[in-house]
This record gives sequence, C-alpha cells and structure tokens, in this order.
Amino acid sequence: HLCATRSFTEPIFGFYGGWATYRSGKGRCTVEDLNPHLCTHLIYAFVALDHSGSIVQKDDTERNAMRRFNCLRNSNPSLKTLVSVGGAVGCGSAFASVAASSSLRASFARNVREFCGSYGFNGVDIDWEFPESSSDQSNFVQLLSALSSELHSNGLLLTTSVGVNRPYDMSGIARHVDYILLMSYDYNGSWDSYTGHNAPLSWGSVETDYQRRLNVEASVSDWIGRASVPKSKLIVGLAAYGRTFTLSCSGNYKPRASATGAGRSGPYTQQQGTLAYYEVKDAFGEGRIWDDQQHVPYAVSGDQWVSYDDPQSIRMKCEFIRREGLGGAMIWSIDQDEFQGGRFTLLRTVAECL
Repeated sequence: HLCATRSFTEPIFGFYGGWATYRSGKGRCTVEDLNPHLCTHLIYAFVALDHSGSIVQKDDTERNAMRRFNCLRNSNPSLKTLVSVGGAVGCGSAFASVAASSSLRASFARNVREFCGSYGFNGVDIDWEFPESSSDQSNFVQLLSALSSELHSNGLLLTTSVGVNRPYDMSGIARHVDYILLMSYDYNGSWDSYTGHNAPLSWGSVETDYQRRLNVEASVSDWIGRASVPKSKLIVGLAAYGRTFTLSCSGNYKPRASATGAGRSGPYTQQQGTLAYYEVKDAFGEGRIWDDQQHVPYAVSGDQWVSYDDPQSIRMKCEFIRREGLGGAMIWSIDQDEFQGGRFTLLRTVAECL
C-alpha cells in the first residue's frame, strides 16, 4: 500500500471518465472511488466546446462531480487536477471552426480559463480528435498559443492529448504546452480483419513494414527523434482496457489471426470491441498468453480474443519510459482499472515503477 506521502520522480496522469458513475454494479466508479495519492495529475474527461468557442454546460450531476473531483486535492495538496476538453465524440468540427479564427481562439482561451476558475481545476487538457487538414494542423498550434498565453499567465497548466501516426506540427505543439500526452494505444482494433495488439511496446516478426510502425517505441521515436520534442514533455499513454475480436476460427488465435469483427461487449462497459481491465480479468481468467516479441499479453476464450495490458507489460513500459528519459506516464482510464476496493492494480504498478 502506497503511503499518503509518496513522492513521484516523474508525472503520472490518470484520466477519469465522468460517465463511469452511470455504470451498473461493480462497474460503477464515482469520484469518491478515486485514490488521490497514486497520480501527480488527475484529468476529468470530458467537457465539450461548441462552434463559438464556449464550453458546453453540463447537468447538475456532472457539475457536482467536477467540484467533488477538485476536492480530492484536500487530501493530497500536491495533486493537480485538469479538465479535458474534446474527446472522441463530436468535437472535431467545433475545434476546427474555433481554431481557424483568431477572435474565437481568444474567446475560447478566456472561456477555458474562467471554467477552470469556477470549478477549481489547475489546468486543461486539449483533446482534439483529430486535426486532419494542413490548415487544421497550423491552426491547432495557434489555438495552443492562445491558450498558453491565457492560462500560463494565470498559473494554469496546459496539456494536449495527441494520436499516434497522425500528422502534427510536433515542434509547434511542444512550444506551447507543459506536457504532450501520447495516446499510445488503439494501434489495432476491430476495424481490422485480423487480430492485433491494442498497445504493443515493440514490433513483431510476423508484421508488415506498415504494421511495424504500430507500437509505442515507434510512436515515441516519431516525437523525440523526427521532431526533436523535448523528452521531458512527452508522456506515454498506457491502456487500462483491452481491445477484443471475434476469431474466424477458434483454433487460429495468434496475433494477426483472421477475425470477423469486434468481440462481445462487457457486462459493465457495454461496448463491443473493448473491455475494461477488470472485465478482461473476469472473462479471460485462464487464457493469458505472453507475446515475447511485442511485450504485451493477449488472451483467448473460445472465439473471443483480447489484447490488453497487465502489470508485467505496464512494468516494461515504465522501464522504457525511464530508460529513454521521457516525461512520465498517463493512464486511460483509471475507472477501467481494477479500482474496486481501492486496488487500482495497473495504476499502482505505474506508481511503484515511476
């Protein structure tokens, strides 16, 4: 058990999905289930923006949850809390509109600062999924510049979450943010016609040249090698969930085996193609197989196949972070870890390693 005075040598960011409070049974994770001593930074996901650069107002339940989220600092005053704006659902076009206009960029930056002030957040994470066009990419840097001016002058933090294998002005982004949170997962998934690891550390010998780019080491090398982003700003994302597939033939179950689509949804997260770590443990108790080339586990049960991370693979990724001198780690998301009873199996592994 980590004591309350635990001091970390490197930042550890934990994302919390506010919707986890609406899950049933043992899947329900409220703000009060979080441990404020296992991270240096906790991030509340998500709030949305509209095309005018305003933050979309939440209902009373979520507003109350955000205030309670920031009260976690009462028991750990060194903890920093951030709010993530954007996410995977529907904010891409709003970001594109706001980023394209200097007046909307300035207005958005002010709105974000005021939002942090009214709820007590220490800063903001910008999660634009994703700047697609070349104008989006240059506008994104200008948006971060406006946010940096507004937030940093008020003592607030600015981070951004970035996808892998996507075109960014990497050095432009790095100039304006405190940290870059690399979403180094979702490398493979049920959109493919074959199985593959969600977040492999390294490439495997069965992979094509393209597939050999789909791993944590290759993504980190893009940011610190090709773009010369300061290592201390790059935070490596870790997955507390698995990606699932339904096998075409249950006898053929190695990585890159033929798959017919997503695996069955879990009883708590209820989304085809993904399972929370605690659901993986329940559903695939005995079927774990270690991939010694890609340094991650996978598991098989009948025609169901899952790629996920466990304490062994998380430790190897943390060792990689330390060996490369990178900024730290991020977990998406702590409500999918074994949070029940305060275990936080994966997050504790990170806290012990970093």
